[in-house]
Amino acid sequence: MSPSDQFDGSGSTALAALEPEPSAVHTALPDDARRARPGRRLPLTLVVPGVLIAVAALSPAAYLLLRAGFSFSLLRDELSSPTTLPLIGNTLKLVVIVTLGTVILGVGAATLIARTTLPFPRVWTVLLTLPLGVPTFVGSYAWVAFSYRYFPESQLIFGLGGSAAILTLTLFPYVFLPTLTALRRLDPAQEEAARALGHGPVHAFCRITLPQLRTAIATGTLIISLHLLAEYGAVQMLNYETLTTAIVQRANLLGMPESARALAVVLALGALLLLGADRLLRGRVTPVRTGGGTPRPPMKWRLGASTPLWLALCAAVVVAALAIPLWVTASGIVDHLTGSGGDVDWDALWQALGNTAQWATAAAVIATACALPVSLLAVRYPGPVSTFVERSTWLAHALPGVIMALSLVYLSVRWLYPLYQTPSLLVIGYVVMFLPLAVGAQQVGIGQASVQFDEMSRALGKGPVQTFSRITLPLSLPAIGTGALLVGLDAGKELTTTLLMKPTGEHTLATALWATTDGEVLDFTAASPYGLALLLIGAVPAVLLARATLRN
Repeated sequence: MSPSDQFDGSGSTALAALEPEPSAVHTALPDDARRARPGRRLPLTLVVPGVLIAVAALSPAAYLLLRAGFSFSLLRDELSSPTTLPLIGNTLKLVVIVTLGTVILGVGAATLIARTTLPFPRVWTVLLTLPLGVPTFVGSYAWVAFSYRYFPESQLIFGLGGSAAILTLTLFPYVFLPTLTALRRLDPAQEEAARALGHGPVHAFCRITLPQLRTAIATGTLIISLHLLAEYGAVQMLNYETLTTAIVQRANLLGMPESARALAVVLALGALLLLGADRLLRGRVTPVRTGGGTPRPPMKWRLGASTPLWLALCAAVVVAALAIPLWVTASGIVDHLTGSGGDVDWDALWQALGNTAQWATAAAVIATACALPVSLLAVRYPGPVSTFVERSTWLAHALPGVIMALSLVYLSVRWLYPLYQTPSLLVIGYVVMFLPLAVGAQQVGIGQASVQFDEMSRALGKGPVQTFSRITLPLSLPAIGTGALLVGLDAGKELTTTLLMKPTGEHTLATALWATTDGEVLDFTAASPYGLALLLIGAVPAVLLARATLRN
């Protein structure tokens, strides 16, 4: 048996799937040789760009406080308004219910695949990852169109219940993938020792294995909860009022931008609370045996006669998450092909597809480059400065797209006018919003590249640039690439920010779909070509993530 690796618990993002397998030398390193040493001098080549990126990420939040028209008395008035507390309550209920639902679905599905004799685990891994490629507003759009078409009198999918169910089915892969990756890395010896001492399989799993998954679960739930704070399209479709829908209405429809910014400050404070809760949930780093030191696969729980039941449950989740969007989209395409749905503007579709691919790819490349100094600081030089820089990138992820758009438009008009209403400004918005996805991915990959390798390279006379390019970068490249995939995926699906910041006359697939009905869900036929293109584009990175998990 090879010496066991030490790792911090669970592969902190879905992107842990792409980490390279540790080498023999790597697995032989003691734990303290593989971790960054506290107190190391912070290099200016990382601190300066890291702080600048943190300032850029905080600029939308600064806009809320520093823009003329905002005051703390206005914030107090908004908080005392009879409509504000219900909005906060609605938002809180949605975040809690969806987060709990995604944890139950994600951890449960990962456990079934990794720890039981469920048939066809590779197939289920791919199928349960595919909902990641369905934009939340497209899923909601499809469900509402399906309801209007086949159950016109039903109100079942509207309100809190429908919103929570549809968002849970769309977002649970953010928990499923990192948990599955973590389960496959853990050494089963500890769990089996507990079973040998008389504990049942479920008790041993909950007592020994589940605590080691908290980092994976925490990262997935943080992404989901911050996403829910900023979600607009899906909840607007499903007639559920949250802080974000109220902010958009005040900013766009009621002509009350100061009130909108005051509510956005409340939302930003909620994001800060979530970031603090995330730190508490992760707790202290708990070394566990993983990776190259794992001697054999774990003993799997035999499902026996209950196998058909678990297969039916997995199939029900896949059908609920994918079947309705695919069915409604396919029905619209059939209507177009048979002539009953009108003609498709192929030129507009191809132009929207090209814009989506071009702008999302640019955002992925730039976000990957910007995330590197942040990730290197957080992993190699832990401390107050690196924590501030890394945590700052998450705040913008929780702000509504309308606030992000208004802040960047204000900054461009005030100081960067040549960028106003250009694709460049939109790409900057994507980078600020989705930078945390790249940072989280890179932290996993860089964390697996031992710091002792860097020190050995420097001792051999190599400079920091050569050390990074020849040692750290190759070991981290798979995770870095997957972070770029996630940024591109989310940028391609983004609706609200794109609606407000896109150049005049231009569209992405998301805005073109939305424009087919101006947000009124009456018939999905006109939107179906754009919906199909979005689903196909989203499926590509989702399948790549699933394949990476299977390779791991």
